[in-house]
Amino acid sequence: MEDDKIIKFRILSIDGGGIRGIIPAKLLTELERELQNENPGKKLYEYFDLICGTSTGAIIAIGIAMGIPAANLLHFYKENASQIFPKRYLKIIPRKTRALVASIYDNKVLHKKLKDAFTQNNGGKVPILKDLKTNVCIPTFNGNEGKINVLKTQHSKEYNRDYKLPAHEVALASASAPVYFPPHSFSFSNEYGSGRNINMIDGGIFANNPALIGLLEATEKFGYQFSEISLLSIGTGEGRHIIKKNWRSKNLWYWLLPNSKLFDIILSSQAQITEQYINFLKRTCGVSNNSFEYLRIQYDMGSDIIDLNASGERDINRLEAIGDELAKRNLYSIINTLKSKSNGKLS
Repeated sequence: MEDDKIIKFRILSIDGGGIRGIIPAKLLTELERELQNENPGKKLYEYFDLICGTSTGAIIAIGIAMGIPAANLLHFYKENASQIFPKRYLKIIPRKTRALVASIYDNKVLHKKLKDAFTQNNGGKVPILKDLKTNVCIPTFNGNEGKINVLKTQHSKEYNRDYKLPAHEVALASASAPVYFPPHSFSFSNEYGSGRNINMIDGGIFANNPALIGLLEATEKFGYQFSEISLLSIGTGEGRHIIKKNWRSKNLWYWLLPNSKLFDIILSSQAQITEQYINFLKRTCGVSNNSFEYLRIQYDMGSDIIDLNASGERDINRLEAIGDELAKRNLYSIINTLKSKSNGKLS
């Protein structure tokens, strides 16, 4: 009963995973629909104090934080998958010379689609992180400096630059997966300032599961105790990349093109170790009765893994069905967690 009296700081974390972002988008669509049955008109972002998202999760995190309905984000993926990941692209390049190409896909389509979707939701004005309605943390890697960057809203006095960045540029910076898309460089200029970011790539190389970033941000920057934190972490599906003792790949292309198994293994491994770190931290905090609420939602694809750049109707439908199944299994637990006492901003 004592726990019910604790004011909770709520974190939503969304993994990276390319087109598999359909899974969390579908789950969040069903969650938002259920929540609005009880609180019509209340947006999903109003239930969270901080939203963290990497790569495809960054797109969803920023969209939710802008107030875009999850159903619209799900439609964004389904409507644009074949244009963002066109299969015809590789057919015009000889197989043995594909590795000489800077990336499998051009990012111009994704850039335009993100800009249009976010701008439309912001009354026709290109939104910056300052325009978001709740706080966000978006991992990306700064290739120009060789350092990790976590782009954030201005929820600390120390954060005096990121809030000026265009939201769609931040999303694309975090989603520029090596091999699939080229590094993303952009300039910005608005009433708050100007600047340039060079060669930004996918934050998944160090934080494909950004849940731990959310926990640390809540304690260090917001000043909450672990016992005051509630964390909902949503994955994009994980598979088993089995490598047998006598296994040999046919050639280099197996690892890189047309589906980067190497990059997928990196993302999956990073997400798994983060989950283990968080479970360890939760157990450790529990010894002193200072543990946090934690719900991790992930789908095991086994060996039948859907590629990050899949865009066929069959794969799209399967991803949506997975998200729907996760919703059926987990909505009760999620909603019960959200109904417990939250901080004043959300109640």
